[in-house]
Amino acid sequence: MGAATELAGVTPPESPRAPAAEINGDAAPSLQKAEALASNVDLPCVTALNGIGIKGLKVPETSGDAAASKKAILAATSEVTVGRVPDGTVFSVPETHDLIQTLFSPSKPKTLPEYVTLGAMAFTISLFFFTNAPKGVFLAMFLFWRFMYNVGLGVLLSAQSKNRALVRLARKHGFGPNPVEPRKKWVQYFVDQVSRKMTQQGKVYDYEAMPIEFNVWVMYRGLVDIILVNDFTCYIAFAVSYYQAPAEGYGWTDALRYAGGILMLLFNLWVKTDAHRVVKDFAWYWGDFFFLVDASLTFDGVFEMAPHPMYSVGYIGFYGTALIAQSYSVLFVSLLAHAAQMAFLHWVENPHIDKTYNPPTQKKGRDATSDITAKYFGRDMIVFRNMDLLKATDLQTVAIVGYTIVVALLIGPIDGPRTFWFYVGQTLFWRLVHTYGLGTVLYLQSQYRMWNRHFIKHGESSRDAFNHWKVLYNTTQVMTYVSFVICAVRLFVVPESIVYGTFLLRATLGGLFILLHIWIAVSIYEVIGSSGWFYGDFFIDELRYRSGPVYSGLYRYLDNPLLYTFSCWGLAMICGSPALYGITIFGQVSNWFFLRYVEQPHMRRLYGPQIRQEAGVERVLKSKVEELERSVERIAKDLDLLDVLNRIKEVKRHGEKELKKVIGPEGWKDFVGRARGRKQARKVATSDVTPPESDDDSSTTRTEDSPPKRPSVLRKKTSTDSHLSLDSQESVYTSMRGSGQDANRRLPQTVERIIEELEDLVDQARPRMRAMVGETAFKLAQVGEKLQADLIPAELYSLSLPAFAPESPATFKLGQPIEIQFTAAADFITARDWVGIYPITANPNQTLTTTKSEGRWLFVNGSGKEEWDADSNCRGMSLIQDTETARLIGTTVVEISTAKSISARKVLPIVRGTLTFTHDRLPWQTGAYEARYHYEGKHGVMAISRAFEIVADEFSWHADESVAQQEARATQTLRKIVQVCVDVNTANGDQEICLEDDIMEKVKIGDNLDEASYERYKETVARRIAYAIKQTFGVEFSWKVVPMVGTTGRLAQRVCSAHIALHPTDPSSSLFA
Repeated sequence: MGAATELAGVTPPESPRAPAAEINGDAAPSLQKAEALASNVDLPCVTALNGIGIKGLKVPETSGDAAASKKAILAATSEVTVGRVPDGTVFSVPETHDLIQTLFSPSKPKTLPEYVTLGAMAFTISLFFFTNAPKGVFLAMFLFWRFMYNVGLGVLLSAQSKNRALVRLARKHGFGPNPVEPRKKWVQYFVDQVSRKMTQQGKVYDYEAMPIEFNVWVMYRGLVDIILVNDFTCYIAFAVSYYQAPAEGYGWTDALRYAGGILMLLFNLWVKTDAHRVVKDFAWYWGDFFFLVDASLTFDGVFEMAPHPMYSVGYIGFYGTALIAQSYSVLFVSLLAHAAQMAFLHWVENPHIDKTYNPPTQKKGRDATSDITAKYFGRDMIVFRNMDLLKATDLQTVAIVGYTIVVALLIGPIDGPRTFWFYVGQTLFWRLVHTYGLGTVLYLQSQYRMWNRHFIKHGESSRDAFNHWKVLYNTTQVMTYVSFVICAVRLFVVPESIVYGTFLLRATLGGLFILLHIWIAVSIYEVIGSSGWFYGDFFIDELRYRSGPVYSGLYRYLDNPLLYTFSCWGLAMICGSPALYGITIFGQVSNWFFLRYVEQPHMRRLYGPQIRQEAGVERVLKSKVEELERSVERIAKDLDLLDVLNRIKEVKRHGEKELKKVIGPEGWKDFVGRARGRKQARKVATSDVTPPESDDDSSTTRTEDSPPKRPSVLRKKTSTDSHLSLDSQESVYTSMRGSGQDANRRLPQTVERIIEELEDLVDQARPRMRAMVGETAFKLAQVGEKLQADLIPAELYSLSLPAFAPESPATFKLGQPIEIQFTAAADFITARDWVGIYPITANPNQTLTTTKSEGRWLFVNGSGKEEWDADSNCRGMSLIQDTETARLIGTTVVEISTAKSISARKVLPIVRGTLTFTHDRLPWQTGAYEARYHYEGKHGVMAISRAFEIVADEFSWHADESVAQQEARATQTLRKIVQVCVDVNTANGDQEICLEDDIMEKVKIGDNLDEASYERYKETVARRIAYAIKQTFGVEFSWKVVPMVGTTGRLAQRVCSAHIALHPTDPSSSLFA
């Protein structure tokens, strides 16, 4: 459940588990021993970095007055697990127990969360068994708890991951160890609850000795237990309420359905228990959102079967329950709950995993892979991604697809054998071309370099050969699936009823299969990239000698994830056509032949012993089968069954031999015949007897003394109601069909006219409603700000630009730091006062800011939101700190003076400071801007600066210069632009960007704590460079050109080439001399 549950199964070499003797010992270790452990044990540690614990960093030395930190190191229990919090504190994590033990064991102490959990469970169970509550009540209850799980817990965990909000809130209310002020009664109550919960076997838990992160995590566990247990309980009540018994009695199909559902539930149980075996309570309850542990986890078992098993295959029990309940309501609600869980994984856990365990790394140079990618891959169309209709190759693919669709529309639906075989034959043709035709090309290329030899023979390069292959491969791949979809549409027959029959189930499973195929394809591309997608190692020699095959992502679990054409199976399920099933099976077999005879031999030839013998799923299944075999052998050995059977066989053979000797051959034959006759008679007698339980009448009746079976009685009533409803609906429809045919013909036109009128009314009312909402919000905001403005001397607030004289125009260059000087009333200034920069036309109102600043703002203490201490309530003169050299508000140097306040009618102290906006805080577009001072984190405006302009220097192209001279000047200008955009500051010790340095690799990591945000930030920097090139050189590039070209030197060459192409000059000029 926690983020650590989803990591790759590789234990970092720097993460050994600390020996128990070093931490715990037989008696309490001395303070010197604990300090030596904290400084000498070679364990990955945690430091504070934006509130996020990053493993692998050295522990900061504990200050001498940090008594709580030293006590925490000594607070060891029998289970030795070293924990580390962001401030560097090392502590021994006390033993915790799982939910079942804590909740249902009488020996475990109960606290408020356990009582709330048991009470809510009892309420749900009582409501189900002892009331006639509608089944919709249990659906609503389950949806509520699922919302609390995925949204409620998700919001809390996301806030804790981003800025440690839960720990900050707890510290603010006095939950920290050894608070200065006495705790409030309700705070002390929860502290006592934590101590009671963690007291184990008479060992009193020392709350004050443990870091606040651990104590907050324990309290958070209580909330998780309440939500998870009731989520499960309400789901069971909901599923049983919607259970539908077979209308015509139980048959063999129902037996198969129950068996399948039970197997799914058992598999679900194994997934959860095996996952808990691996990750323990720490990750089960999202412990790494609060602190990290130095423990070596081996992610085996279920973690080798599927990605994120707790959220993927760990929810297969939902579908087993729906199968047993035989209810579409249970199925669709289960799908909704599973989708919500996957959203929780995507938006909450995955960002935290990347931030904590996969921090971005900044490369020091351009590697060989980047050069190969830049040389052989550009904006290649992959399916329809990167499509550019002005490229001949892309237009050709789109034209073929369009032509195929138009022909299908002209031919129309299937009305005979000719049209049937046209659609089927077209689908088979593209499958043959794509799999067998291109498979033959790849085989010959792998064996004899046939493809490259052909193009080199006719004067082209191997790069040209690969470019032709990419176009051909993508076109045939697209057409394979387009022709299949067209065939499926033509073979599809609209069912008479969507609800009744198997169509709704087939459509649901088919849609899920299609989504699964899309997800697999996207996940595979993220792992192998364009080089793997287009089989680059068949054509590019540089890729033939790389380190080895890739076994990350989906390839960790499967060798060939795209072997299974799930989308084709999904469409076949939806259509239910035997012909489409046949085409799908043919495509599946074709994929297997391609892998068996083309790809696998090529992989063995390239990588040899580096290829693994079995994938994760195969390895887990084999291990489980071997465990089962060993268990059976162990049981047999323990019971000596094999020995007993061998002895019985020996006695039987010896006895038969002796009996033959005694009674003779004829007597032996009579003996054997009589024995066979008795055996056959027993068979016949057994088959003729019918057990009472199978009698038809007895199956529907019961005695007065026998207890009723609740589920069957309830469902019998439900089945009857459904049949009555169906009959009544059919009779009503039959009566209406005969009498209301004219009304039915007019009904669509009437509804269409009503819809058109409503759309017109909505279109007319939309601008008015927007204006009313905006005006109302503006007035409400003005009321709130006016209450403050009446108390604050607004005339003492001002903003100015110290770099320019008041009478001169203020102009900054694009990317140049902007200094803004503020003046505020010293008695009223707060830590949350902030200054933002906006386009001059963005906010029409002078007293209220209504436009987002897009990150272009700073608090008056010089920090941004991510650096702001939420616990700080300082304001006024107490906010100002005096040092030996200057007076500070945070990091901002300020001066104190006095000024006369007109509203207060007296002289008041004022504070004056300067904020410097740099890099991400700057506007990166030319235009006119203004700065606004806002009070206490709100949007009421206290002061506005005069307008200033941001401009870009225009590069001058000289017609009398040679290409080399212009390229040299353009290179120097572009180099300055790149350094500004990438934030290279030589004054702070940064090295200048060389012409051959990769631009994107010089982008600083900054505050991007995960790889995804770092890549998005690289895109932002590339967009800035492309915009600056457009403003400076007059050449417009897509931002994708910057990472594709790579270096400043090559980018300058491309700028000059583009200028020459866009501004042709007389060939006789010196530019072409």
